[in-house]
Amino acid sequence: MLAKVMRLIIVALFILSLVSPLFIYTGSALAAGITTRPGALLPLMGADGQSAEKLEMSCQYPVLSSNAALTYSYSININYTGGSGSKVFDLKAVVPEGFGYAITPGYGEGQEIAAIRMDGSRGYPETVKLLVRPYAWKIPVPGEYPIIFEAASGDLKSDIELKAIVTASYDLKLTTPDGRLNAEATAGQESSFTIVVANSGTADLEKVEVGCPAGNRPSGWTVTCKPEKLDMLKAQETKEVQVTVKPAEKTIAGDYVITIQAEPESKNAFASLQIRTTVLTPTIWGWVGVGIVILVVVALAVIFIRFGRR
Repeated sequence: MLAKVMRLIIVALFILSLVSPLFIYTGSALAAGITTRPGALLPLMGADGQSAEKLEMSCQYPVLSSNAALTYSYSININYTGGSGSKVFDLKAVVPEGFGYAITPGYGEGQEIAAIRMDGSRGYPETVKLLVRPYAWKIPVPGEYPIIFEAASGDLKSDIELKAIVTASYDLKLTTPDGRLNAEATAGQESSFTIVVANSGTADLEKVEVGCPAGNRPSGWTVTCKPEKLDMLKAQETKEVQVTVKPAEKTIAGDYVITIQAEPESKNAFASLQIRTTVLTPTIWGWVGVGIVILVVVALAVIFIRFGRR
């Protein structure tokens, strides 16, 4: 019987040793005016008896991939906890050379922001958007570019590492040296003009064919390009191509449209250019017309002179 009582006493002392620190801690918290809801953990306390401040950031999609023509948009959660009131945090980003950025509110349309006010007792994060875009005049080469987003208020700071992956873009453009999209030609005769083939993408293009298929010109016309194929057109490079047009001999004077097109062998880019061609009548027919008019005038003069004497 005595042994059983002793075992019960030992078990009671063991349970008391486990729960007594919790009672002491809770009593201290109540004395300090800290209240907790059932099931909640007490906040982490600093050395001065105040809850420790923390600033944390997270991003669900920290690595984005796109070509250089698009904007990289990161949704970033900023969580400030442990503070007794609100604080203003300065926001900024460190982006690679050749990139620009803007910070906006996380929801809805809003203007750019440079700081955010957060309450340490709020319990849930604020969301902001970081928009990163390459400058239009400095297209980056394909690759990986690191980005750092920072928030700070005095000595309380936090940052998060992000990444933008620039993929290759393929794009062709056709134009003329002076921007004019019209030309003149004479029926049955050759005339030439120059066009410019531009690789406006970020990747090199090989074996670019330039021409005017039969369906892109009036029937009976011949249109040739020299050179007909560009073996290599590097990114952001331009080359000139000479286009020779010969309308059919019986083409009626007027305006006609021909379409020049360019496409690499890989067919991952395409460009076309419409040229309005004004067809003139051959010079010999103009002189024939002038001769007929002169003959008619001479004949009328002779008739008036002969009948005028009578």
